[in-house]
Amino acid sequence: MSQVEKVHSRVEEAEEIIAQLCEEYPEALWAVNQNLIAVLGVENKERPKNSKKLATIRPVKGINKSLMILNGIPIRYVVEVYWDDYNAWNMAQKSAIMFHELLHIGDEIGKLVKHDLMDFRIMVDKLGVDWHKDPNLPNLLNKHIDFDLSFRPNVNIENINDLKVDTGDEIIKTE
Repeated sequence: MSQVEKVHSRVEEAEEIIAQLCEEYPEALWAVNQNLIAVLGVENKERPKNSKKLATIRPVKGINKSLMILNGIPIRYVVEVYWDDYNAWNMAQKSAIMFHELLHIGDEIGKLVKHDLMDFRIMVDKLGVDWHKDPNLPNLLNKHIDFDLSFRPNVNIENINDLKVDTGDEIIKTE
């Protein structure tokens, strides 16, 4: 039995949520360049029943990164969700889940930050352990949360001005 390939489409609402989160929480999302992120929804499958991951972020690497650069597409990270899940989430859940995925982006381009607990302390501290199941989860876009910035993952704040943006310069296009 062959595996069915996933079919994806752009989740523009989630990309707008990411832009709003970056504007609302620049200190917590200091390493995130919203213009380098695409959110794609899986159209033809449901999330596997045994998977607890509500969304997944991946860096664009290797040949995929080369193709993006050669075609002038500035995407360096892709967040994947399942449309069935996404459509069932309320706005508070959507914003918290996107915030969670953005916390995986650190100061080293192309590498992801691992959870510092079973989740990220910065979220657990203010939203609780099971925030994704909380029916009273605050909408991060409507109610500003004063996150404890000392809990930011993978922070080396002394060198924040020395961070390099991934420009794709390692690939030289020849005429």
